[in-house]
Amino acid sequence: MKGQVNFGVWVLITAIVAIAILLIFDSAIRGYLVTNLGSLVSGIKSTSPGQLSEVITNFTAYNCSSGCSTFSSSIYEWTINFNGQNYTYYLNSSISISSSPGNYSLEIYPVLTSSGELCSNATASVNSTKILKIPADKNYRIYYLSC
Repeated sequence: MKGQVNFGVWVLITAIVAIAILLIFDSAIRGYLVTNLGSLVSGIKSTSPGQLSEVITNFTAYNCSSGCSTFSSSIYEWTINFNGQNYTYYLNSSISISSSPGNYSLEIYPVLTSSGELCSNATASVNSTKILKIPADKNYRIYYLSC
């Protein structure tokens, strides 16, 4: 079997050639990728360096204690915790939140109304809250039921 090169040597030679090609053409490959792939995201405006543009996520609360509709009174407020920040608004209004695209945590609280306490359909009881993972750039309806 004189003159034959075993499989391990061929793998080693192939790896060395591949590395040499990458080192020689590295700047050309990088320039091609930056030029062509950069055009794909050219329409996205950045709010700050290194971040994608902000998106709006809307939340609306509905009272489902007697049919699902918006709350009858704007005196009371509802609060959600989105991505570690509390947002509060009147019950029959929606909350609009600006954030970078991505998945965030949403913490849903029970609501105190003129007729008593209501639980969100995502919570187990009036004393508990529910934490969900949700994507930004969506509209969400949070339904409240009598506890």
